Amino acid sequence: MMNSLLPVPRARLSAQRGLSLVELMVGITIGLLVVAGLVTLFANSSGATNELEKSIRQFENGRYATDLLNEDLNHAGFYADVLSTAGTPTYVVAGPCATAIADLGWAPSTGTGTATIPATIPAAIAGLATAEVDALPCLPNHKANTPALAIHRLDTNAVAPGDATAGSAYVQSSRCGTSTATFVIATAVAGSGTATFPFQNSDCTTPATVRRHVARVYYIATCNECGIDTVPTLKRAELVGNVVTVTPMVEGIDDIAFDFGFDTQNATGDITKFDGVPDEYRAGLSGTVGANNNDWKNVVSVRIHLLSRTTEPTAGYTEDKTYAMGLAGTRGPFTDRFKRRAYVITTRLNNVSGMREGS
Repeated sequence: MMNSLLPVPRARLSAQRGLSLVELMVGITIGLLVVAGLVTLFANSSGATNELEKSIRQFENGRYATDLLNEDLNHAGFYADVLSTAGTPTYVVAGPCATAIADLGWAPSTGTGTATIPATIPAAIAGLATAEVDALPCLPNHKANTPALAIHRLDTNAVAPGDATAGSAYVQSSRCGTSTATFVIATAVAGSGTATFPFQNSDCTTPATVRRHVARVYYIATCNECGIDTVPTLKRAELVGNVVTVTPMVEGIDDIAFDFGFDTQNATGDITKFDGVPDEYRAGLSGTVGANNNDWKNVVSVRIHLLSRTTEPTAGYTEDKTYAMGLAGTRGPFTDRFKRRAYVITTRLNNVSGMREGS
């Protein structure tokens, strides 16, 4: 008997022949919306990364600038054993752009008895007001209304006279007990010998070592690579040989100010004696003739105020902040779309204050 249940034939599916114009346009629109979302997400992520990198660079630049100044100020006034042979010297302020030996502030004592003229030694530091900086040819591209700081010392590395770099100024002090001389400053020549540096060690036979005279001025310039950018930069002008050479140190340093701590008396109030502790802070000399706060040799600490800024502006960024710069007042608010950060550090002049302790 024939089975009456026959298989049901499958329905033939109609073949896909393409998309209608409406379907195509809907698909393209959805695709563009997805791509736009991805582009926006990437742009926001990239912008946030760029802002973070700018802030990190700004923070690192500010910290490095304070560390750099702090380290150099810690060595300011380092004159090794010169002070032990120079008696009670007179401290003078050397010219910031000085290149000649006679203008660096060094001179051994002369004469005897009541006719003795004390030795002179350059003061460890000297502040330079903005008007003074503007007039100095060795500090090019100085940013208006910012001060500068001059530092003097000897190199911490002593070398034999024959190893001194030709053309640079070196100081040699006598360690021989039979010598009546104290020290000499001279320009080194190739293979400098006793004709240039005549003093001996304590054995009065072997030549005494020499130390290079270090003279530096820190200031704010209007540019890092001048003629190419306009990024404010902390620069250092340093005596190299017989030429003052300017070197960019930290870019993005927008402003600087110094509060100088003067040691004007000892703990009992005696103004003829000192204890190495700052008694007052000033933005500069008092201007009172003969006063202890009118002499750079009495500065025993420096409070440094720095204002850093990003090297690139941030679109749409505004702020209403003001920044404290110590005795120099405040800065801001700014409307130039650059982000800023203020730093402050107080540095003790160890080589100056240390000699005054217990005096």
